[in-house]
Amino acid sequence: MSNGSCNFSLDADIWGLTCIYGLSFSMGLPANLLSLWGLYQLGLSGGGVQLVYLINLLVSDLLHLLTLPAWILYLQRSHRWVYGSAACNFVGYLFYVNLYASVVYLCLVALDRYLAIVHPLGSRRVRTVRVAVLSSLAVWTGTFLFSLSGLYQPVRGPGRVPAGQGLCLEQYPVSARYARFKIATIVLGFLLPCGILGYTSARIMVALRESPSTSDRERRKIVGTLVVITVIFFVVFGPYHLVGAYKFVAYFLAVDRCDLERSLFLAYRLCFALTSLNSLLDPFFYIFLSNNVRKELKSLRCLGRWGSSKGNSGCNLCLEQDDSQYKVTDNCTRV
Repeated sequence: MSNGSCNFSLDADIWGLTCIYGLSFSMGLPANLLSLWGLYQLGLSGGGVQLVYLINLLVSDLLHLLTLPAWILYLQRSHRWVYGSAACNFVGYLFYVNLYASVVYLCLVALDRYLAIVHPLGSRRVRTVRVAVLSSLAVWTGTFLFSLSGLYQPVRGPGRVPAGQGLCLEQYPVSARYARFKIATIVLGFLLPCGILGYTSARIMVALRESPSTSDRERRKIVGTLVVITVIFFVVFGPYHLVGAYKFVAYFLAVDRCDLERSLFLAYRLCFALTSLNSLLDPFFYIFLSNNVRKELKSLRCLGRWGSSKGNSGCNLCLEQDDSQYKVTDNCTRV
């Protein structure tokens, strides 16, 4: 399909994006629902600050996953949106809200680890569930308003693409206001969090080196958490923002903006789709971060294994992992 304004085909991204979105939806939805169950079980025993951030991150992922079938249908119709402009704006809105909410919540998890390790005593008043809930409300409010500003018509441009083509949130070339908006999102939604993540990680590593009392097990867990956050942050979100930075800065320098759009179209769209893998990778982050979630998953597997052989009596014997050993409990009661 031609985009009508810059006169080049948009079909090059159809199969690549369909595969990425299909993988994210088919594997991410059950994984995130299972993680939600695990976090709910953890919350019953009185979860802490990180539980609040992880639940919000999970909700953000689930909202994002619900938009993927609509985008797959849009691609399979060769970039033709048939559900109306209001639905297009709503689905696109949820997509961008998830992107930047996820970035902020990953930073909050890293910041919480920083406060707990580098300032364990001074941060007690800050590291409370109440503060975490208020911070989460602020994150949702900020990302909702910021993403909404990107859908504002003067920002997106006058709509040079003919309405009959049915494009959804695509315009080639984009308006100058929208290019400036995207540069702002890269600075505030990626580069600034990069700085926060780099600073907190460096301070945590210094604190660990200066704390010989920290056990090797705890040290590996802390470092591993930071590695997981960093990999998700840079591998999933990094390419989209780096290619976008080049694209929207070059927009103001290019002589032929259509030629710029044409040359970066496939790379930018693939990097855009890559951000959806965040919903697929986050459940591994939850499981790694919390031993309690792993116990709940093992308990669920145990119920399925023993329940079928015990009839109506349920699970009378259960193996549960506690640190390095397994404990046998009656009636699956946690010890």
